[in-house]
Amino acid sequence: MQSKHVSLLFFLLVAGAHAGILAAVVLWPSPPKPVEIVQPTIQGMLIAAEPEPTPPEPLPPPPPPEKKPEPKPKPKPPPKAPPSERAVKAPEPEPQPQVQQPAETKPAEPAPPAPVVPPSADADQLSNPAPAYPSLSRRLREEGIVLLDILIMADGTVSEIKLKRSSGFKRLDDAAIKAVSHWRFQPATQGGIAIDFWYEQPIEFDLH
Repeated sequence: MQSKHVSLLFFLLVAGAHAGILAAVVLWPSPPKPVEIVQPTIQGMLIAAEPEPTPPEPLPPPPPPEKKPEPKPKPKPPPKAPPSERAVKAPEPEPQPQVQQPAETKPAEPAPPAPVVPPSADADQLSNPAPAYPSLSRRLREEGIVLLDILIMADGTVSEIKLKRSSGFKRLDDAAIKAVSHWRFQPATQGGIAIDFWYEQPIEFDLH
């Protein structure tokens, strides 16, 4: 009986020893794996330094509120006139548009008058007789030139005769005036129009 107990104990001891060895094998720490050292990649980016914040400028004071113009009182309409006065009152004239007056211009200078063509007393064309030589003047050998002022009308007739310069002998002067008073002339013209004209007519008395 005692031998059974001894063998059982021995068995348990052997079994415990094996169990301890197995446990030691299982629980023995495995050698550490070599650690792979990974070099980190450094990537960077330049960042501008932020400027130091400046103090904000003080805001200008708000403008004073604008004063609203006070509304002007509406003018009261004039009192209406009674019907009788309204009928008599003349309507107000409408304003006339202002007419711009033209700038002052200098008056144009008048054109010079047309030249005057003097009259003519050509004996060949008008058959004017020469003055009669007084017989007494012939005997006394009286000679000279009489100058007459003659107003010749537009129709060629003689209207008035004046003695401008005497020949020195009255008989010769009178003979010249008598003869010329019956003459006819081609009248003076101005611009092709016949006009009245004072004309100097010399009359010569010569015995040679």
